[in-house]
Amino acid sequence: MYLRNFADFFSLLQWQIILQTAQIAHDLNLRAFAVGGIVRDAIVRQNQKTPTFPKDLDLVFDGAEQAGIKVAIALHELFPASKLQIHEKFQTAALIWQDAAQDFEMDMATARREIYAYAGANPQVIATTLEEDLWRRDFTVNALAIELDPQLGIKGEVIDRFNGLADLVNKQVRAIRVGSFEEDPRRLFRAVRFAVRLDLVIAPETYREIIETTSSGIHDAIGGARLRSELLYTLAEPRSGAMFELLQKLGALRCIHPDLKLPADLANSFQHQWRRSQYWLKLLNRLETKSYAPIQLGLELLLSYLPHQIVTQLDLGLTPEQKTRQQKLADLTTYLLDLANIGLKKSYITQRLQKFDTQTLILVGVKCESAQRRIVWCYLSQWQMVKSPLTGADLQQLGYPTGKQMGEILQRLRFAIIDREIHTKEEAIAYLHAQE
Repeated sequence: MYLRNFADFFSLLQWQIILQTAQIAHDLNLRAFAVGGIVRDAIVRQNQKTPTFPKDLDLVFDGAEQAGIKVAIALHELFPASKLQIHEKFQTAALIWQDAAQDFEMDMATARREIYAYAGANPQVIATTLEEDLWRRDFTVNALAIELDPQLGIKGEVIDRFNGLADLVNKQVRAIRVGSFEEDPRRLFRAVRFAVRLDLVIAPETYREIIETTSSGIHDAIGGARLRSELLYTLAEPRSGAMFELLQKLGALRCIHPDLKLPADLANSFQHQWRRSQYWLKLLNRLETKSYAPIQLGLELLLSYLPHQIVTQLDLGLTPEQKTRQQKLADLTTYLLDLANIGLKKSYITQRLQKFDTQTLILVGVKCESAQRRIVWCYLSQWQMVKSPLTGADLQQLGYPTGKQMGEILQRLRFAIIDREIHTKEEAIAYLHAQE
């Protein structure tokens, strides 16, 4: 297959960089290739009139040890506004463009063979040819490549060693080789991400191998930075809720912990709860000056389905604050059942809920029943925002002394506003005189 209009898939700057990269590789007697996602997505989107420019550009170079790093260093000299990152152990480098006009990353890897000392370990890397590099990749649709040429842009047809083009047509995610999921548990998550994101299905033999791998327990509670990264990547996807439900079906959530079970009922599924939390965060970020990170909160929501004693022991890089928050969730859930009793004043509920931080309340609120959820949302979006109609300066003018008593008075006035017992400054003053 010859890829038509490959240049149209990129912004003008991206295409300029790609051509310059190909020239540098040529001058160094190296071969340069676009590989994986950018080739796959260019094929999928080549009939779209207004494609979205890619955020991640994966290039591979063969012909020498550290080939990708050599090209990256030379390219950085031509584009000093980019940020250069080098990972010498893995023979890779990245150039990052991030400003108001451009926001993308170019990953520049040496064609390599990877040797895993044990399941889930970081690989030992040995430079090799592109053909062997494609063999180490995860899925056929990600093992597509095209050679770059400094004058023509691309050189020849799409390189397709494993029938990835046919799998794209048949809308399937298929592992390149047996044993890849045992070798690297990240591929369990990647299989699901590609399937859901691209509206593909997991090929039957690949599906069976995933089930066999997860059922074996080889990756149970593996923890570590690599698993955390996969979880955050998945949570950042627009359809992450559907992805986690498929991960549960495949048994891949055992990588977090064998006891992790997401709610299965459609009305209150993890997908619904995750969407609700995103909606709440979006609105609260408008109302408050403080901004909350949705992806980190998504990780906490996911872990909240485990007993907090287990969560605090997991090797997922949780901060002390996040661990403490997990401990509060069970108590707060029970607490909300009592607060939902008919007849309790809004000020009473506010006084109780203001002991908890916003993230904790969101985590509990999106998971509980509608009556409790309504209380939490009213507190977050309305009651906690209410201020006293009188200020400390107003109270001083009325003859009240400064100190702890003034703070208590202001709080009392705030609660009276929440309960709609007063509405104006004049009513607040009358309210205080009535209590003297």
